[in-house]
Amino acid sequence: MHHFAEPLPETHLPLYQAQKAARISRVGDFLESTVIPAIEVHNAKGIYLEIGSGHGHWLTSFALQYPNQVFLGIDLNNKRIKKAESKKERHALKNLFFLKAEASEFLVSISRKLSILSTYIMFPDPWPKKRHHKNRLIQNNFLESLASASSKDAKLFFRTDHEEYFDWAQSILNASPHWQLEHPHWPHESCSFFQDLFETAHTFCATRS
Repeated sequence: MHHFAEPLPETHLPLYQAQKAARISRVGDFLESTVIPAIEVHNAKGIYLEIGSGHGHWLTSFALQYPNQVFLGIDLNNKRIKKAESKKERHALKNLFFLKAEASEFLVSISRKLSILSTYIMFPDPWPKKRHHKNRLIQNNFLESLASASSKDAKLFFRTDHEEYFDWAQSILNASPHWQLEHPHWPHESCSFFQDLFETAHTFCATRS
């Protein structure tokens, strides 16, 4: 799930901007010191990114299946990150990482030495009320930033149980010059908290233009 804060009073902006810069710097340091060396060790071309990785069930299963690829899950909740890390440690995975980070800040932190090969977004907060649609993850600026950080022909996979959000997100993708919708498929089926919770799910796949 993705949460957004209310706009800050102008008197709080300098502190907020300093905190944001510190978070971006922390993420950048983690990528430089930990993820990029793992890519080099595994002779991989980039990372497979899950935004909103939750307890890490799905991404851990994916990383186990492809030990020569590098996977990274980001989430905003410390407890979920800790549970995901415990799964990684249980399987002694050297190709899997979890990190507390907000999606837009994560994309800003990526250096030119790192490319996203595919991105997976599973059951994000649908923000169902119309006045809250601006808080949805799938937005034009997000798609542009993701494309800039992604390799040529990178994939974007999206899955939700919320039909209205699914239709809305597809319309945003259709209008984006950075992504092209294609025949939907899902690269890895495995259990996850939300996957098991919902009876139906809607999926789309897009390729970076």
